[in-house]
Amino acid sequence: MPARHAYGYFHKTLCGIEKPDMTGSQFGMWGGGYRDECPDCTAAALPSTRGGPRNDVTASEWTSQRHLGPGPRDDPGYVRPVDELGRPDIRLPQTLTSPKTRVLGARPPANAHPEDGFRRIGEGPSAVRLPTFWAGHGIGPYRPCDEQGRTFAWFQAYPLDQAYPLEMVPPLDEESFVGDFAWFGDIGDPLDHRAAVTDPIASDLARDGLSLPADFLALIDRANLHRCLDREGGGAWTDVTGPLPSPVDPADRMVLFFRDQQSRILWYLYLHHSGQAAVVCSDRDFTLEPGLRYGLDGEIVLPRREIFWTAPSVEIFAYRFLAEARLTLAIHEKQRAGELDPELLAHLAHYVPSSSSEGCGRMPR
Repeated sequence: MPARHAYGYFHKTLCGIEKPDMTGSQFGMWGGGYRDECPDCTAAALPSTRGGPRNDVTASEWTSQRHLGPGPRDDPGYVRPVDELGRPDIRLPQTLTSPKTRVLGARPPANAHPEDGFRRIGEGPSAVRLPTFWAGHGIGPYRPCDEQGRTFAWFQAYPLDQAYPLEMVPPLDEESFVGDFAWFGDIGDPLDHRAAVTDPIASDLARDGLSLPADFLALIDRANLHRCLDREGGGAWTDVTGPLPSPVDPADRMVLFFRDQQSRILWYLYLHHSGQAAVVCSDRDFTLEPGLRYGLDGEIVLPRREIFWTAPSVEIFAYRFLAEARLTLAIHEKQRAGELDPELLAHLAHYVPSSSSEGCGRMPR
């Protein structure tokens, strides 16, 4: 029996072994080349261009972990509750939308963004006009990634032109986000070792008359926010590099701050020379020279050169990212809808038709 397996997501290896208390080891990324490694996990990791999933788990680690005993769902007479997440006929309790949550409801305000499919950063003739989309998790059966029902990581977002249109995700009350992460709770004290990363970037930007927004600095430097996306992001991780020249306008700058585990999608803070900022993403790593990459089936693909508008601020990006990650985990753990935080319930109502949630509907595929 192979002893070394690649750990994927939700207590499961890439070859399909699943245990409720299994986690990745602390010994780093799946590197390959070991004689005792699982061939099925290796095959699943082949499309990766940066070493595959981030953790490996050995058989000895599994046996040393605490295994959970039988639960209520193991009873032969167990009946699934009508509001158990993952049911196609799920019933939602009364959904709270703005101003009680930061989710506006089924539809955005009229004429909020007249350019569907595009957003602008900056004003006037020098503004940068970018196509939009949201690259994110599949949300169980409510927003499946593809026809095979895959929900792991960012398959839906690769290639980029198959990602979720921004108009199809729950609209947010953008004015309620002021950069303080009040919805997160205690963000913690500044971390000196993280300021050592952001301070040189801020100094370089200052020479161009630009500055890092407060919400970006909080996400990177504050103790409780630091790596909060990594902890719930399915293998995506914080990686701060910059400033980088914009491929759209040489007067603008970008700062890489987040990438998925195989660097198929990377997120950047885009700083327009007017002082406006937004979060953009790309399948190109602008910190490296362009090169060949591999697609889902191991085929060689050339990197695209586009960048895409994905959120008006770092705080809003983090809010939506964490909401979807927490929903995905709740669905996997078969929580009941009534147990969801109101913010998460409002997100889910966007995809689940319910008599108690006016105007909510399933996203068209």
